[in-house]
Amino acid sequence: MVASVDLARGGRLASLKIHDTEILAPSPSADNYLHWGCYRISPWAGRVRSGAFAFDGRQIQLEVDLPPHAIHGLGYRTPWNAAGSGRLFCDLADRWAFGGRLDQRLVLTDSSLEMTLSVTATAGRMPAMLGWHPCFRRTLSEDGPEVVLDFEPGGTWERDVADIPTGRVVDVPDRLWEDCFLGVARAPVLTWPGQLAVRIESDAENWVVFDELPGLFCVEPLTDAPDVFNREPRVLELGDVMTLTMRLSWEQLASARTEQGQARA
Repeated sequence: MVASVDLARGGRLASLKIHDTEILAPSPSADNYLHWGCYRISPWAGRVRSGAFAFDGRQIQLEVDLPPHAIHGLGYRTPWNAAGSGRLFCDLADRWAFGGRLDQRLVLTDSSLEMTLSVTATAGRMPAMLGWHPCFRRTLSEDGPEVVLDFEPGGTWERDVADIPTGRVVDVPDRLWEDCFLGVARAPVLTWPGQLAVRIESDAENWVVFDELPGLFCVEPLTDAPDVFNREPRVLELGDVMTLTMRLSWEQLASARTEQGQARA
């Protein structure tokens, strides 16, 4: 198993190879930060409507990086720093109106990768949200089968015409493509038939499924639904820490093991 991190491009997991097979979508271009690798999203996740919200009597205007909205926080486009084996950090003091610090830890074994993300309020009260955004390859080989998702949510956040949650929970639609779900019964599993199965475990309460673009498939655990800063955000007091963990574990399917054994023979 081989994992590599790109510190300059958001400290993201740029590659994850399982039995020599790459499972993460590659970078489509130098200026695209949204649709490749696996990155963390904080101090907000998903869209913030018009990039604006009010907090403690202050009106906050964020950079509108996915017009007409702000998306996915600051950590995914900001250079990170190494802090020892498998540990990275990003100081938000000059980038976020409330200051703060992001830390992440990665632990890789032969059968799993566990990633822990935390945000610490270092300057005072702040709204906060965390998420992980893995961009999986839709197929693992040029002529391979498309990924299949095993996912059982209990409900979804209703979206308005701007594709932003209204705050109302409704029934799960027939097709999953860019919705935020809650009440997930069990850990989602991605299967590339005959090749690989990857289980995604997290302590997240919300999950976004995104399959709108060709070539990639995203299943994103979040601490809350997008645009929560304009509803009822979770608030950290000075010194408080919020943490979110995502664990990927995998199983090579029987036909793939047989093919590898024949190749070695």
